[in-house]
Amino acid sequence: MYPTINIGNFSISSYTVMMIIGFLVAYKLCESEFKRRDLGADLLDMAFVASIIGGLIGAKILFLLENVTLSQFISDPVRYLSSGLTYLGGFVGATLLFFVVMRIKRVNFWLATDAMAPIVITYAIARIGCFLVGDDYGTPSNLPWAMAFPIGSPPTNQRVHPTQIYEMLLTLGIFIYIWRVRKKNMPVGWLSSMVLILTGVERFLVEFIRHTTPSFIPGISLAQLMSLGLVVVGVLKLVQIRVQERKLEEPVKA
Repeated sequence: MYPTINIGNFSISSYTVMMIIGFLVAYKLCESEFKRRDLGADLLDMAFVASIIGGLIGAKILFLLENVTLSQFISDPVRYLSSGLTYLGGFVGATLLFFVVMRIKRVNFWLATDAMAPIVITYAIARIGCFLVGDDYGTPSNLPWAMAFPIGSPPTNQRVHPTQIYEMLLTLGIFIYIWRVRKKNMPVGWLSSMVLILTGVERFLVEFIRHTTPSFIPGISLAQLMSLGLVVVGVLKLVQIRVQERKLEEPVKA
């Protein structure tokens, strides 16, 4: 484990470093997609700023809702505001602010999200940061690759599923698929729908072997409910696309 990277007297969280690397990689990939889809570089900059700001706000809000009581937050707000983020909250926050920016710029939301699809690589890279700091690990396991995180967050000497690695590999697979099919002649919104469905399924499955916040449904976590929401939105968009295609295929009556 390498929770911090030290350069002289300067220290920075490994997670922060990996997150920055993830956004830089995603920016370069999305840059080529925005050019290919005739979307301006200025729009990409606005989209990324909106995604980062909305993502951080959403990730922080969901983290607080899941992990901190109101009395705890009031007693030590600096502590809870300076640490802890939740991916799904970040995803929702980024999407909402991204939507607002696209409305203001009068750009088709789904066209822009298709161009932003490569940003999924950010999550895969960020999960390496989670592994380095010992955060978001799974339930106890006796598998050969199970490991302990004695200086993790929180620390554990019990061998557990390294779910950070599972998610990194699964999300990397999703990114590779998205990157390979991105140039296919598919309707606007199809690529975004696939990102929603695949990432939703990935997180839903991994949640079964993670310590996580339960929902009002027994045996289902809050993150799983949100993941199902992503899948539903993706499926509904695919259905809408198919309905529109069938309308266009219908012969025109004289």
